[in-house]
Amino acid sequence: MFCLLIVRLLCAMGLMSGLVASAVCSEEPQIVFDNRPESGIPAEALQQPHKPSKATTEKEFPLKFPALTAGAIKSIRIRYYNKETWPNEKDAREYVRSFLGNKKSEVFDFQIWSQGVGVPEIECYVEFTEEYRKKLLGDKFSCRDGRLLLWNTEACYRDGTGRWYFVSAFDQFHRAHPKGDRKNVK
Repeated sequence: MFCLLIVRLLCAMGLMSGLVASAVCSEEPQIVFDNRPESGIPAEALQQPHKPSKATTEKEFPLKFPALTAGAIKSIRIRYYNKETWPNEKDAREYVRSFLGNKKSEVFDFQIWSQGVGVPEIECYVEFTEEYRKKLLGDKFSCRDGRLLLWNTEACYRDGTGRWYFVSAFDQFHRAHPKGDRKNVK
């Protein structure tokens, strides 16, 4: 015990070097694999200003998700999906495809649900069309990467400007999600 204390003291003073010093004085960092997205709504989405966006004030209210994204999305890359919910990539892909076209999913500038959300059921990266990118540049915006996070009846979408939108996906969940109750479809 006394010997270890001396070695640590010498390490702290910088008098000892080499393998013994590194083995005793510092620990190797732990490396962990975790392919799940972060739990909850992204901090940047919660911290954005609570002012109405141009998209939600110039179109019908409440804005529908397909109207928000019309002509903007070139491709969706599913980075993660819950394998306990969707047994294969095809099922997850079809759910995302139907979400993109669901005309009952309502879009808001702020979090409209009161419950917390955990790890998303599906996390996607969004690639935008060239026309949308040019429009953003013309409007003096730099085009950011898009994201789409899907939970059960909740979703978040980040457009090319970096603005986050909060989506009520109640109808989508009950219409197409494996755990949805088809009796609740509007």
